Order: sequence, then C-alpha cells, then structure tokens
Amino acid sequence: MYGWAGTLLRVDLSNGTIEREPLEEKLCNLFVGGRGISAKILFDEVPPEIKPLSPHNKLIFSCGPLSGTSAPCPARFHVTGKSPLTGIMGNSNAGGYFGPAMKKAGLDHIVIQGKAQEPVYLWIDDDTVEIKSARHLWGKNIREAETQIKEELGDRRVRVASIGQAGENLVSIANIIHEERSASRTGLGAVMGSKNLKAVAIRGTKEVKLFDPDGFNRLAKELQQRIAKSDKYEHFRRNGGSTGTYATDKAGFLAIRNFQQTGGFEGIENFNPKNVAPKYYLSNKPCFKCPIGCGKRFEVKEGPYAGEWGNKIEEGAFSPLGPVCGNNNVDSIFKMNNMGNQLGLDLIECSAGMAVVMEWFEKGIVTEKDLDGVKLTWGNHEAMAQMMEKIAFRQGVGDILAEGIVKASKHFGKEAEKYVSHCKGMVMSGVDSRIMKGTSLGFATSTRGACHLTALVPVEFPAFPVMTKEEAEAQFGTAEVMDPSSYRKASPLVYYQHKSLMCDLFQVCKFLLGLGTGTKDFSFDDLYDLYHLACGVETDEKKMLTVAERVHNVERAYSCREGLDRKDDRLIGKWADEPVPNGPHKGERIDPDKWEGMLDEYYQLRGWNQNGVPTKEKLTSLGLDDVALSLEESEVYE
Repeated sequence: MYGWAGTLLRVDLSNGTIEREPLEEKLCNLFVGGRGISAKILFDEVPPEIKPLSPHNKLIFSCGPLSGTSAPCPARFHVTGKSPLTGIMGNSNAGGYFGPAMKKAGLDHIVIQGKAQEPVYLWIDDDTVEIKSARHLWGKNIREAETQIKEELGDRRVRVASIGQAGENLVSIANIIHEERSASRTGLGAVMGSKNLKAVAIRGTKEVKLFDPDGFNRLAKELQQRIAKSDKYEHFRRNGGSTGTYATDKAGFLAIRNFQQTGGFEGIENFNPKNVAPKYYLSNKPCFKCPIGCGKRFEVKEGPYAGEWGNKIEEGAFSPLGPVCGNNNVDSIFKMNNMGNQLGLDLIECSAGMAVVMEWFEKGIVTEKDLDGVKLTWGNHEAMAQMMEKIAFRQGVGDILAEGIVKASKHFGKEAEKYVSHCKGMVMSGVDSRIMKGTSLGFATSTRGACHLTALVPVEFPAFPVMTKEEAEAQFGTAEVMDPSSYRKASPLVYYQHKSLMCDLFQVCKFLLGLGTGTKDFSFDDLYDLYHLACGVETDEKKMLTVAERVHNVERAYSCREGLDRKDDRLIGKWADEPVPNGPHKGERIDPDKWEGMLDEYYQLRGWNQNGVPTKEKLTSLGLDDVALSLEESEVYE
C-alpha cells in the first residue's frame, strides 16, 4: 500500500496480547482513514449492550493517509470510542506530533480493549510494542507523566498521549492530552482510565511510502510556501486562539453568562488579540509540518498568576473560561487552561457546566452549602479553579458535576434542567446559534452531540463572508442561505458537514481548510491531488463527498442502534426556548414549526426516513449493506 502504513495494531490489556493485522484495502477505499475507518470499526465491534466504561469498549487511535508526510498540516490524530458522556459514538481530535509518529511507526490504527490489572502505558518503538507498568505514574498530572515517560525512555522526541487525574477518576468529561494539545470532547479520557491505561507513547522513525514521492514532495513544498506567504492565515499565525472570542463578540453572537447575553461583553477588550498576543505570547509552537503556527508558547508575567507558562491555548479556552462564565480576567484563563491540560478536563464541557451552576447560584437553585462552600458566581475565577479541581478528583459536589452538567442537573431538581443548553447530552458554549439557523441544525444533528467543529454553516456567518450571492445561488440554488435567520439551510448544512468531515479522514487541520470552506491558497482540490500522489487513488469532489456521506451515515446508524431518533435532533434548553436577549439580533429565536420543516428537508436530502433513520436503500447505495442489516436485526426499523 502507498500512503497508508497498511497495519492495524490490536492490544488487549486484560490478557496482555498484542497483535498486528493488515488494514483491509476495502476499508481504505470506502472510508479513507482517521475518523472514517475508526467509526466503522466501532460500529462493527461495540454493540449497544456494551457500556462505555466496560473493558469490552474499544478505544481507537487513528491517523490518516497523509499523516507523517510533508503535506501541509498533516498533524491531527483521532480518538474514537463509546462515549461515557453521551452513550453514543464518541470521537475527538488533536494536533501536535502523535499522529505523524503513529504513521512513522508503521501504524494506521491502534485498537485497545480490555482492562489492565494495574496501571500501564503502551510503548510503541517502531516494530516493538510493550505494555509497561505505570504504577509510578498513576496520580501524576499530564505534564509530569509525559515528562517522566520521556526521561525513562531516554528520548524527549517520544510522542505521548496521556490522561490526568480526571481520566483516572473516570470523570465523564475527561480528555486525552498530547503535548498540551487536547482531544477533549465526549469524555474519552475516562474510557482510557477505565482500562487502567495512563498513556500511549510512540517513537516512529520510518518513512511513509508514497505512490509518487517526487510529485508529492514537489506539490507539498509548493503548498507549504504558498500557505506561509498567505494573508488568509495571518490572524492565526499572529494571534492564536483569542481571535475567535473577540471576533464573535463584535459580530454579535458570542454567548455570555450562559446565554443571558449575546455579544457586547463588558471586558471584551481584554480579549482583543492586539492586546493578548504581545502581553502573553513568547513564540509560535507549530504542529508537525505546519506553516501557520497558531500554537503559542505563553507566559503570564505579572499578577497573582505570574509564572504560569504553557505551549497551547485555544479559543475553546478563551470563550468558555471567559465571557461564558462572565470572567474578564485573561491571566486566570491561562491558569485554568493549564489546569485543564494537566488534570485532563474538557474545558468546553467543564466551563459551560460551571456557567450553568453560576446561574443556578444566581437563581437560588443551589447555595454555597450545596457547592461545598465554593462561591461560584459570575467571573469568580478563583472559585472556578477550585471547582475544576473538585471535579477532577470527584470531591464533594465535584463528584456530581463529574458526570457532566446534563446528568448533574437531574440531581439538583428545582427546574435546574431548563438552564442547561445541550444536544444528545453534550453542551456547547461560546456561540449563540439561535441567530444562525443552519448552525443550530448542525448542532442538533451532529453525530457526537453539540459540536462546533462538525456543525458550522460558514455561508450564513454574517461577519465572515465565504462566497458571493451568485456563488451561493449556483451552489445551493438560492442566495437565501446567506441570511442567518433563514430556515433554508438543510442543503448547505449537508454540504459543510461533509466538507468538515473530510479533514478528519485525512487528519489535516481544519484551520488549513477554513472549517470546510477551503482558501485560495489551499483548496480541497489540493487535498485531492495530495491524496492521489500519496496513495495512487484518483478522486474528485463528488467522490470524496460520497465518502464523507458514507462515514456520516455509519455514525448516524450507530446512534440509531443505540435508540436515538428524531426526538434527539433538537436543541434543548434556553437556546431553544428563549429569544436572543440583546444586541443586533435581539429577539431572534427558533420557531418550532419552521424547525420541523427544516429537519424534514434535511432528512429528505440525507435519504433518511422521517424518524431520522438512514433507510436501507440509502445505506445500500453507499455500500453499507452490513450496516442496514445490523439496524434491521436491532429492530431500528419500524
């Protein structure tokens, strides 16, 4: 095989067996790699009766056919498993060097099952694989564990993905961290902890075998140079993660204080990238073969958090830990970002949950006594840090919040649930999607729960035009799709869900491809050309959209087999039940009847029945006869 390493590694921690098996060419042709192949493995091997924290759940690490090559930004790796947070297919994604190390070690996928009798870590050194004791690492935070693993293996270039104390304590919002890059959503750090697996460490030194190495490297070099000179990426290169927080506030759709306010945050100038970058950033810390460099080495130089340093901070820290919780102290956000990265907590889920608790406190649903004396009020960053520790260690009320805010709300009663905005058990924070009907539908129909990385409809973002009215008309049949308040969004949503998903098949950075839009300096056609030169597979837009549709249908079928259907394709909480409270979009809300019409159109375009289940005909047309049979045997079809 070219491009792909051609090998899947299976590890059973219960009995200590390690086996390699060839990666089926059929899987590569149908699902390409990364998220796609992992989704099919999970569908085939983890049926509904398997609980997320069971030894029989699978934890799958994967890279893509461009991983480890000289292509621009081929650094991502995917983690897949049944989610302890949502109970459906969970997946998450991070950058850095772990994915390329996997490929250079000769692996496309690592499938881990079972549970070790004591804490262990997996050590992969090219063709040598060992299960090593991690008793001395258990209880350590992620930075400590990663540093110690590299020291004992004698190579600081060993790439490590590990869990912190939150994963060890089976916190449902625990993540997996690699060099401060976070695979956060859906709580897969708890799955890793349930297997007594502290870390996976990899040293890969092999070259990736390419179909046309000369042609590939010429094109890759040209693209690297083009991107490095492009002004389209300059805001990421200069400003890193705070860009989105400031821009969404100015555009009027930043969600503030648990959706009590939309845009106009009082302390927003503290988040202005022109202020953040010179004050905190020391240098760029790019991922493997990245000519952009949105990763930043940072340091807090003064104040109570002076000396706090790190290597990566995302918008997924700035917005949730900041305006979502009414917090304008940026120093504290760098501190809590580090806490999330060392304890191993999903900052979006954790922060959105704390914002809900703050509103409960404000409304009298919980008291200081209920919160173990922690006064979790708007902007109280000291209390936020206290609560993060309590959640990671399951101390007191933290044990309740460790299950995620959706489940925690049922514990407190007193109308607590109505303040939680979520879909399929996963919350979202930072963007008030009520303004943008297509993105709202994207959150509601995302296969892993409310998710900004798989749900955005860029054509409707009022402040960030991605095409002209004429182009929108040609692509989607009407320029009305550019109106954020229009319900004519089913067609662009399907399109952008597929384009976004493609990035996860190849494991290239979504910033590189503009969250599904592409740029003049790196387009999806460039991606297809690299794929052909790497793997020998000739493809085009139509073929790749079909691959993405196939993967989306496998993920949807997994949810349907778990019992989800139309009733679950909706937003729950105040972002569905209340109007936008202020700003340029004040009064905008989701109309229930128009929503149902938009959902009907979405199902029709997808080839699903009116209950949201992929039809046998649709699955068969995508080469998924076995998936259709599984749904039939599980009595999903009425």
